Amino acid sequence: MSNQDLIAYHATRSRKELSLGLMSDNMAAARSHLKLSSLHYARLCELEGRPPRARPPFVL
Repeated sequence: MSNQDLIAYHATRSRKELSLGLMSDNMAAARSHLKLSSLHYARLCELEGRPPRARPPFVL
């Protein structure tokens, strides 16, 4: 997989998990999806050579 493919994969997964977390009616499931989203986002930032944000842009 090329670096651009990895970037696209992690960007897509991060957005998908964020969406699932925000739509979930179950708090445990929502937390799991949001955690996965943040892990994919951190990996995306690492691949792009930029530091991830110290805090998420929102708080639930």
